[in-house]
Amino acid sequence: MATVNLEQLAGRNVLSHGKSIGRIEEIRAEPDGDDLVVTEYHVGIYAAFERLSASAIGIAVLDVFRLRSRDSVYRIPWDKLDISDPARPRLLCTTEELSGMKGSIEGDKPE
Repeated sequence: MATVNLEQLAGRNVLSHGKSIGRIEEIRAEPDGDDLVVTEYHVGIYAAFERLSASAIGIAVLDVFRLRSRDSVYRIPWDKLDISDPARPRLLCTTEELSGMKGSIEGDKPE
């Protein structure tokens, strides 16, 4: 199992076929004995507001400027992101495969 310093990943652009789909804004983990194991990565502009713990305010700001879009946030399972080069994390599936994982981030309101 690879060990990567989270500071190396936070804020990095995630690449899909050489193009950025957004920055890693939050990394979710669960306890596993004495360790924490990453379960998913949140990528995109809305995830940035979630990371800053300003979800309600963040949603309002994004709505005012009409920046909130389901296409601008991804929840990427741990096994769908190649972090062997932490400076250039790479998506291991298509963004279409992640479409079922868009939205549903805490604080989100149904459209």
